Amino acid sequence: MTSSDRDTPLSPEVVSAMSLKEALGALGLEHAASILEAAQEKAIARNASPLSLLDHLVREELRAQLEKRARRALKRAAIFPLTTIDTYDFAYPKQIDRALVNKAATLDFIREKANIVFVGPSGVGKTHLANALGQLACLRGFRVRFVLAADLVNELVASQARNTLAKRLAAWTSPDLLLIDELGYLSFDARGADLLYQVINRRYQKSSTVITTNLPFKDWGKLFHNAAAASAIADRLVHRGILVRITGKSKRSDQEIE
Repeated sequence: MTSSDRDTPLSPEVVSAMSLKEALGALGLEHAASILEAAQEKAIARNASPLSLLDHLVREELRAQLEKRARRALKRAAIFPLTTIDTYDFAYPKQIDRALVNKAATLDFIREKANIVFVGPSGVGKTHLANALGQLACLRGFRVRFVLAADLVNELVASQARNTLAKRLAAWTSPDLLLIDELGYLSFDARGADLLYQVINRRYQKSSTVITTNLPFKDWGKLFHNAAAASAIADRLVHRGILVRITGKSKRSDQEIE
């Protein structure tokens, strides 16, 4: 049964004449409808009760819907690349607090509306860990967005010129988790710093943000060309948050980075 068929009003007579498979489809339970015959055969072979068959169908339908929802959430999040905590090599960095990463992986920080900052040189896996948290959050039903820091600021500058800044600020404020990658690779002028501050400030204690940066906080004044803005952004990010420092050799370079 197609979605248009489901939107068509059904008379009691039509409903009475429906097979169970058709009724499941009419309710939008397509996966349960698709596995019904095979599930019935297995239930008969095991001499299982009707309640057991119903339990199996409902749970399989729920699993399929959750997987579908997660796929949609990952697509909306625009996380790139997709990674997992399990595939991160904790033995590679010279220094990383694995316990802090494991604490972040519980996602309690999202429920507490706190933030995480991954600080370290290029190539030590900051983006890998941030994106792994983002993917995990999508699978747990949180609204997630990923963006490069430079792209975020450029979009806000452009929206300001088009008089749509309020709308874009609202869009970047709404996700439960916002991943801002590569903060520090490009510096911002006063306007860019102000716009990024507005995003961080609007999200402060209302939702969670994960930042990856190659610059220690003491150097953020150079990044924003504004010590006050740098201090305000850093303060809001680390208040009640998690700071994960990573040191070591870049996997993309043979040069040791301290």
